[in-house]
Amino acid sequence: MDEHIFHSPTERLPKDEAAERPAEIVTICVDASIKAAANKMFDNKIGCLIVNEQDGSFAGIVTERDIVSQVVVSSMDLESRTIAEIMTPQIVTCPLGTPTSQARQIMAANHIRHLPVVDNGVVVGILSARDLMGRQLLEDRAAAEEVTMLSACLKSIDLNDAAETVTKEAPKLFEAHRCVLSLWHSSSSPHEAHDRRRVTSDNPPELLSYNECLCPKERLTCLHGRSVSSIQDDIPDDCSKAGVQGPSLLIPLTLSGIKDNSKEQLSGYLCMCGLARSTTENRELTSYKAKLTKEILTSHLRNASLYQQAMLTSLTDALTAVGSRRLLEDKLEAECARAKRYKCSFSVAIIDLDNFKTVNDVLGHSTGDDALKKLAECMKSQKRNPDVLARYGGDEFVILMPETKASDAVKLLERIRARVQQIKIAENYSMTISCGIAQRLVDQNDSSSEVIRRADLALYEAKSAGRNCVKLWNKTMSRILSPGDIEVEKIQKLKRRIAGLSEQAEKMFIQSIWGLVQALEAKDPYAKKHSENVMQYAVAIAETMKIAPKQLEIIRRAAMIHDIGKIGVPDAILSKPGRLTPRERKIIEQHPLIAVRILDKMSFLEHEIAIVRYHHEKWNGQGYPDSLSDTSIPLGSRIIAVADTFDALTGNRSYHNSRSVVEAVGILVDSSGYDFDPEVVKVMLMWIQKVRSQLDEAEQLTPEDLLNSQRRLDHSPMTELVADTCAVEG
Repeated sequence: MDEHIFHSPTERLPKDEAAERPAEIVTICVDASIKAAANKMFDNKIGCLIVNEQDGSFAGIVTERDIVSQVVVSSMDLESRTIAEIMTPQIVTCPLGTPTSQARQIMAANHIRHLPVVDNGVVVGILSARDLMGRQLLEDRAAAEEVTMLSACLKSIDLNDAAETVTKEAPKLFEAHRCVLSLWHSSSSPHEAHDRRRVTSDNPPELLSYNECLCPKERLTCLHGRSVSSIQDDIPDDCSKAGVQGPSLLIPLTLSGIKDNSKEQLSGYLCMCGLARSTTENRELTSYKAKLTKEILTSHLRNASLYQQAMLTSLTDALTAVGSRRLLEDKLEAECARAKRYKCSFSVAIIDLDNFKTVNDVLGHSTGDDALKKLAECMKSQKRNPDVLARYGGDEFVILMPETKASDAVKLLERIRARVQQIKIAENYSMTISCGIAQRLVDQNDSSSEVIRRADLALYEAKSAGRNCVKLWNKTMSRILSPGDIEVEKIQKLKRRIAGLSEQAEKMFIQSIWGLVQALEAKDPYAKKHSENVMQYAVAIAETMKIAPKQLEIIRRAAMIHDIGKIGVPDAILSKPGRLTPRERKIIEQHPLIAVRILDKMSFLEHEIAIVRYHHEKWNGQGYPDSLSDTSIPLGSRIIAVADTFDALTGNRSYHNSRSVVEAVGILVDSSGYDFDPEVVKVMLMWIQKVRSQLDEAEQLTPEDLLNSQRRLDHSPMTELVADTCAVEG
């Protein structure tokens, strides 16, 4: 609460300050001498005196500055001249009962440091700038402590719980009767920043919490772009008609960064009405409290919103927007517990998209993703509200049907199966599904995993029956096998032989593809041994980064084949000595995608293909083919990008002469953080420095020194394979 100006100038001042200041106002008569005034100031340790007429009425004020400027400079006689000659008669005053906030405004507007308080023509108090500053500090401290208590109340990280706490506790800070918190989804785009939208059924608030607010929901208005808290003496007509009384306080809120790499934000306000008189009298203090409240609410509600987004992400499948496997497991456990407690049954169905691998292989992965989305949308439109739909695996979905008998579940899945057959994912290509259903009976005590196992057996039966059908689990589908039924040793023996054949086939393939790379590079006199050099540099970087052996071998193989896509680029462009035209640049930027097209059938090169695809992406997102940036680029691609550039810089090319190691390093450092991952460049420099110290070389270190050093240390079978192939080519 804001208190009125007090009679004593020492009231509410710190104890040590109040002890040295007079307990009463010090006055002097208008006809007293200047010397008497100076002595009185000195004796009372003050800088000004109230000057009264003979009858005690207020006449003016005299300060130390008046005495110094008027007396010392003009050499007045201190004893014979009176105060009336030097005092200031026209003084800015304020009446008794003036709020301190208004007193501060009066002093600021008139550029004065002392403000007499006058009642019926008599000075009853005097307020100094120091008094007001001390008072403001005390008020601000008390306000901060009050708002801190609001922060302590906001313990729940659940967004709805946090909103209810806000509308319950925030009005107490401002002695408000009613409150509403409203937040809408909006964009941080400048074009939408000042958008005003009326709430409709199509655009409801994302977050809404009432505390005795009388304003109807349909009358709420989303105000974007408002950033300043303000007290309104008048209230909107809609609120007035609903019986709301002013004044009101509106605190705008904006929660940005609630989704990664998104301009989406939550914008709205906290509105309180029926504020107490003390709140509106000291508007400066109220604005300060509102600012602190806004900061606390923005921070906590943003954290709660991020937590909610994380929860939704973990419970929602990103591709199909149905439930995730985690959601299914949670719901299934809860349904099992409920079925056990209330003696009721439920059914579970597992749905598999038939021939999904063929869809991916023939029509492409994007078409496969589209097929999964269409299937999910179809099932969502057919299931009942209580049913839980979740993605269980790559092309498998599960529907949990509470209080549903198996016969009813079969009817639902047959209806879904018929609808799915009508979906076209490509010309002359329809989808079909296979379904397995299991029911948890009332008299059984099966676990959730057992119900899923039975549904899975039924699904296997549906696939074995030719797909595109629905099967219900029965006991004949569960055949318990004894250890002697399967020849385990024969299986293991055959498994080892097949693994050996696979390894031989893989080695033969790598040897063949390396031969193709060598043949490709032989066409370009400037690019001989480029892929081998890049492999050595990339491995050196990866080893220095202490990357795991398995991942290191993937990087090694990716480096070997990183330029295989250049086979589709005309020789005239590859060996062009001058600057490439925009069209030629577009052609050469296709070579990572050409490489992917060449290798995409080689499933054992899955990780290598991804690295090859992205090895020309740049740290700042300005690379190709997909404009990835930062750590969204695979680490192997970032490593090969540095190794590839270093070899290109230190070797002769049709478009530039070779540069020294020092010059190449300088270019890498200059491009660090823009074209290249700064950490990879840093590791490359560490490795070069290590080789330099081992060879005791100074500035004359050559690329051959680096490569020979790495070859001596590298005893990988892949390196030996490369060496063997090179020997054969020789």
